Parts: sequence; C-alpha cells; structure tokens
Amino acid sequence: MRFLIYPLGLIHLSLSLFTAEAQSPPVTEAKKLVTFYAMGDVPYQPAEDVLLPQQIAELPGDAEFVIHLGDIKGGKAPCEEAVYNKVFGMLSQSKAPVFIIPGDNEWNDCPNPAQAWMYWDKYFMRFDRRWDHRLPVFRQLEHEENFSFVKGNVLFIGLNIVGGLVHDPVEWKQRHADNLDWVRRNLRRSGTKVSSLVIFGHAKPIERHNDFFGPFSELADQFGKPILYLQGDGHRWIHDHPFKATNILRVQVDQGSIAPPVKFTITDHKTTPFQFDRRAGKPAK
Repeated sequence: MRFLIYPLGLIHLSLSLFTAEAQSPPVTEAKKLVTFYAMGDVPYQPAEDVLLPQQIAELPGDAEFVIHLGDIKGGKAPCEEAVYNKVFGMLSQSKAPVFIIPGDNEWNDCPNPAQAWMYWDKYFMRFDRRWDHRLPVFRQLEHEENFSFVKGNVLFIGLNIVGGLVHDPVEWKQRHADNLDWVRRNLRRSGTKVSSLVIFGHAKPIERHNDFFGPFSELADQFGKPILYLQGDGHRWIHDHPFKATNILRVQVDQGSIAPPVKFTITDHKTTPFQFDRRAGKPAK
C-alpha cells in the first residue's frame, strides 16, 4: 500500500473519536482540540436547494472544517451531471474547508454507476483542495476518495462505504477490504500518538457491511481509545453503541432538511471526548 502525500502537510492517520453522552462533562472541563460541522443526505428537494446554501453561509466561524457524509441528492432524482455541478457550487461557498465522501444515491444506486462515478470524481475528488488550509491530508492510492489527517491530536479518516445496492459484489468486497487496510495502516502509523479517532462513512452498519465492521471492531479493541463512527444514510439522529467494541460511539446525523449541520467539539477527555450541538447552525425550516 502506498500513500498519496499532498504538499500541505505531514502524515495524518485515522484515529477514533469517542462518545459524547448526555452526562459527559462540559467542554469547559477539558481542553478543546477540534471543532467541525457535519451534514448529510442533502439537498434532496427543491426547497433544500435554498436551505443548504443558507446553512453553509451561516456556519459559525469556529468551524475548522466541514464534512458532508454523502447523498447529495434523493434516490429517485436523476444522476445527471447538472446535479453534481449544482451541489459543487453550493458547498464551494463554505468559508471553512469541506470534505465529502460518496453516498449511494449519487453513485452506487444510479442506473449507470460508472457514469455517476465519473461525475463524482470530476466534482468532488480532493474537494478540500479548493481551500488554502493547513490540514495534512493524505489519500489512499487505491481509492483517492479515502482520506486521513491528524488535527488537534485526533485522527480523522474518511471512507467510501455506502448503503444501497450491491451493484458489483466483487467491487463491493474489494472496496471494504481496501477501507479496512486504510484504517489499519493509519492506526499503525498514528494510533499511539493520538487521543481519539473519528471515522467518516456514509453507510449504517448492517449485515452487508459485516466484512468491514467486524474486523473494524477488532481494530477498535486493539486501539483502546475513544472512537466515533459518524454516518449519514438513515436521515434521523442516532447516538448509540451498536458495535461489539464498546469504545466506538456511532452517530447518525439528521437529514439536512430536518436539522442544520451538527457541531462536533472534540476534547482531550479520556473517556468522553466527543461533544455535539445539534442546533448550532442555521435551523431547518
């Protein structure tokens, strides 16, 4: 496995973010390490073509970066290039750098997945490089949409893991294996140096993803520090621990028309470093 290294930065590897429970200590009791905003499954409807730019424009100034967790259109909307171009323009207006991972609606579930992927590649591959930021971003050679960086003693890893149809079983299995390898190699390099790990994925963990999430839970046990698996796909807020490894917190964000981007604050707290505010951005109308 080789790493693609971009000019801005030194190696950054994947680490996990841990759970922000309702009873977790306030941010004032721990040192703040990173603040970012997360959204997913937006825009779907014409009204969201108005709402999303508003939410982007009104993101608070404390955003160090933004992550879009995939599904830039509804499942029934056509996979036309104009859709990708439209959302590209919306997200490009963010003052903070934006990272994006693929969703099934704009790729995997399209009538022509190969064509849809060409559009995604054209408009969103290495999307964060549109901003002059200093995040040390690395990308996986086999899947350049997979990225990693270390910020504030936290390892962030973005993965192409989607829900929807299994349009190519061979591709599906190989991509999951490559995702696992990307996580493993980042942890080998940075796992002992960071305090937590955050994984960005689109898909909710169901049986068809067990070939990734099963071994991932084993890696989490070995890592032994707080991990956050942050996903879209399901459209409604979930905050739970569905994995065998108890140090993994799963958060599923609300669909963009339901709530604004979620504010995540990561601290140096050893057991509950993940804090969130679901109403920090522009409220949905």
